[in-house]
Amino acid sequence: MHNSIFTRFFYLCYSILACALICVGAVHIFVSLETYQRDMKNDLTNDVVEAAEFAQTAVISDTVDSETAAVITNYFNTMSAHTGTDFFFADNSGRLIYWSDNIQPLKDKLVSASAMAWVEESGTYSFSTMNGFYAEAWFNMGYKVNCEGDVYYIFGRKSADSMRAYMVQLLLSYLITAVIILGLFYPVLYYSIMRIVRPISDMTQAAQRFGEGDFSQKIKSVDDSELGYLANAMNEMAASLEQIEENRKSFISNVSHELKTPMTTIGGFVDGILDGTIPKQQHRYYLRIVSEEVDRLARLVRSMLNISKYESGEVELQTESFEANALIFKTVLLFEKRIDDKHVRIEGLDAERFYLNADIDLTQQVIYNLTENAVKFVNDGGTITFGYEVRGDLTAIRIRNSGEGLKQNEISKVFDRFYKTDESRGKDKTGVGLGLSIVRSIIKLHNGEILVRSKAGEYTEFEFTLPTGTPPPKKAAGANTAGSES
Repeated sequence: MHNSIFTRFFYLCYSILACALICVGAVHIFVSLETYQRDMKNDLTNDVVEAAEFAQTAVISDTVDSETAAVITNYFNTMSAHTGTDFFFADNSGRLIYWSDNIQPLKDKLVSASAMAWVEESGTYSFSTMNGFYAEAWFNMGYKVNCEGDVYYIFGRKSADSMRAYMVQLLLSYLITAVIILGLFYPVLYYSIMRIVRPISDMTQAAQRFGEGDFSQKIKSVDDSELGYLANAMNEMAASLEQIEENRKSFISNVSHELKTPMTTIGGFVDGILDGTIPKQQHRYYLRIVSEEVDRLARLVRSMLNISKYESGEVELQTESFEANALIFKTVLLFEKRIDDKHVRIEGLDAERFYLNADIDLTQQVIYNLTENAVKFVNDGGTITFGYEVRGDLTAIRIRNSGEGLKQNEISKVFDRFYKTDESRGKDKTGVGLGLSIVRSIIKLHNGEILVRSKAGEYTEFEFTLPTGTPPPKKAAGANTAGSES
């Protein structure tokens, strides 16, 4: 999984979690330390104020003797043992007067004037060495005390060891919590990301198979998320590609078959003429057959090129409004002999005029192909019926022929290239099986639709829609008169 989506996504999520824990831990430690120092300051303030009130009484009474000093020192020691705060009382020169036992090593040192200068009557708090009075930093609280005009200073201190121990304990608890969270989160994250990434891996493998032409295996849709929609879309794409591939193979097979038959006929007759197998008096007969097969090949190639142009959008429509009745009538006349030979009755040509807005040449090809199809499969003595219906912006045109009709399984295939029903294979010796496919392509070019209805043993009907046209403007009654007079 080196440099895979899973690896990158997993480490990204894990890194985000770790960063979140670090940020939360930093904020927690900062807030905890601020709270600790605030509590330290409050405790130290209360202790120093209480000790100052007791010591101040002895100074004011001016009965400072060994007994009084012993009482105050004993009080300071008791307070120190109870609160953890060391106390000392100094005069204006910085000389220590009273102190607890822990201050004993410093009794001969003077508090510097600069250290006393920052002490105020309201109390001053700091974490320092008091300008070198201590060898290391302590939490300090100092008060300036005015005793009947004389200024004294009382100080209390607390060791920073408690804060260091608190920080170590805080960091240790945080690290243990972070390790537990990361440890518990690891399998949950691993499973969750694997569940998300697995469909992507399946889609990647499926896409590779699709690229190799294998559309058999489908992707399982895990849920209704975007990945589920993507899996369904890829399955639909695979089905479409599979159908396209089948159509391509069928197309190649049909083209090969359609080209092979006339080419084999042409080759056989030409070889027979050249090697003398066919008598000279029959050359003209067989050359006519060869000519017909060449024409058939030309029609096949021309039809395939036309379909390719229609489907690729290379054909530029030359649309105009025109009367469709006249076009249908003119097209039907092209099949007059074949219609008479089969004694077919034509109905619907006397309908009211209607107009289309389309490419007139391509529309004629549609009507020609559908009429040819109807004439080809109408029964002897049968009927071909033309009809239309204006539906707003579109006009539907119907061409129905009586006859054998189509079987149910043939209806969905009639527009496929080279498809020929069993019935057409017996009746159609010259067609190439592309007429209806061309019709569908032309109708799609005009944004219309085409459908087929059939009832076996009764009829087949094709209906297609094209944009509705508008009749030409009527000439004014006096225009012709004025023209004739001039």
